[in-house]
Amino acid sequence: MKKHLLSLPLLLLVGCGKPPPPSGPPMDAPMPVVLARVVKKTIEERLPLVGSLANKEAVSLVSEVDGRVTECTFTEGAPVTEGQILFRIDDRRQRARLAEAKARLDLAKAELVRGEALAKQNSLPEQELDRLKVSQRTTEAAVDLIQAELDDTVIKAPFAGVIAERLVSKGQFVARGAELAQLGQADPLEVAFQVPERYAARVSLGQAIQMDSVAHAGEKFIGKVSYLAPLMDAASRTLLVKADIANKEGRLRPGMFGSVELVFASDEEGLVIPESSIYYQGDATFVTAIDDQRTASIRPVTISQRIAGQAKISEGLKEGDLVIAEGFQKVIPGGKVIALAASSKYGVEPDGAPAQESKAEEKKP
Repeated sequence: MKKHLLSLPLLLLVGCGKPPPPSGPPMDAPMPVVLARVVKKTIEERLPLVGSLANKEAVSLVSEVDGRVTECTFTEGAPVTEGQILFRIDDRRQRARLAEAKARLDLAKAELVRGEALAKQNSLPEQELDRLKVSQRTTEAAVDLIQAELDDTVIKAPFAGVIAERLVSKGQFVARGAELAQLGQADPLEVAFQVPERYAARVSLGQAIQMDSVAHAGEKFIGKVSYLAPLMDAASRTLLVKADIANKEGRLRPGMFGSVELVFASDEEGLVIPESSIYYQGDATFVTAIDDQRTASIRPVTISQRIAGQAKISEGLKEGDLVIAEGFQKVIPGGKVIALAASSKYGVEPDGAPAQESKAEEKKP
């Protein structure tokens, strides 16, 4: 019984005639790959981080005198200019005291004039003349002090910004030191973020950053580094960095959370290829180069820099050379290749669909 079973496959093979042709492409058919052209350019390294926006300048406006609020000149949430009057406090007492002090000053000046005239005639002791001089200076100081208190009844914006919150109303009595409003600078805003220790030495004042916010998806806001903390955070091993973000249109608001990209200074121009083109054998680095006849060859290269999926080549290639970006694993030296449509994103014109793909299309009903 076993003999029959063993001979049955042979009988079937003989009865079926020739074996079917192989389903794959011919051994010498060009392999479909994605090609990339070696280009000369600079590449920027971008470090993704997270940060939050805050007012670059913010202040609590407080009353420096006791009194009743007689005027609020702004709209809460509206922009104000530097020096704009925001509040007025009842100043009647200060004006009355100032008038009294000025009258005393006039009297002190008159007494000093008479005293100096008498002193010239030796009719006034020197000590009395000194007393008159001190009296005038003291009265002048009193006038200046009351004038300053009168000036303090008018509260002005120390810088241009937006009143985030008004805390008192017209007619309300406020004591010295009472908080009246919150003022924040609206342009520029400041974004703070933490930079890992290994990147800290590469951050500098004036360095460019980009920021986007979920409130403005897909839009980039440009800024520059304005502050580097003098100390590293020992717990997180990070450096606090702040950057100014232009906000002339007021679209960004303090408290917003965003993604920050720290842009490191561009390196010198060099030859760049996709990092996916590179492979290793031991300590050596290689790419599969393609000549004008679409023939493959193995080429050793030296890499000087890797950034964001790109590699800068210092030796082994020249500008305009072609390398395989995707699919080099299936190509042997001397083999032919054909450029797929995806090659266009690397500056290489596709060669069209490979033969086996065209045949597959023909078989579709």
